[in-house]
Amino acid sequence: MGKDDSKKPLLLLILLTLAAVIGTTATVYHLTTVEQRVTVDIHPATLNLKSNGTWITAYIELPEGYEVSDINITTVQLETIPAAWGNVEGNKLMVKFDRPAVIDYIISKLYHMAPPPAKNYVELTITCELFDGTLFKGSDTIKLVE
Repeated sequence: MGKDDSKKPLLLLILLTLAAVIGTTATVYHLTTVEQRVTVDIHPATLNLKSNGTWITAYIELPEGYEVSDINITTVQLETIPAAWGNVEGNKLMVKFDRPAVIDYIISKLYHMAPPPAKNYVELTITCELFDGTLFKGSDTIKLVE
């Protein structure tokens, strides 16, 4: 969802009210937000669900024509978990996520899925937004061990 999506109902109401006041009809356009695909590489590639580590690291690479320095770090999420911090490294954005929060999310996802993922692999999705509102989404699959 774009950063201005919450304003769309208000803008629609203003447009329809203005059309009624001046006696004209209003053409309403439905705006659809399209997410661009992003390349994501999540580390560790094999995650021990009983580990006591601090971070899960993800590297985000945008398609040609976009700059990772334009990513609003406050919008980067691994599933529902916000990035703790990030740093531009060449043409990639390296971001860190709280490992215990990611493990808790994965465990809750596994126990609520039917059937469970094959061979203990799980796909994780990262979403982010540029400062101009352009949305990106990408996934990576990691192996789980206990």
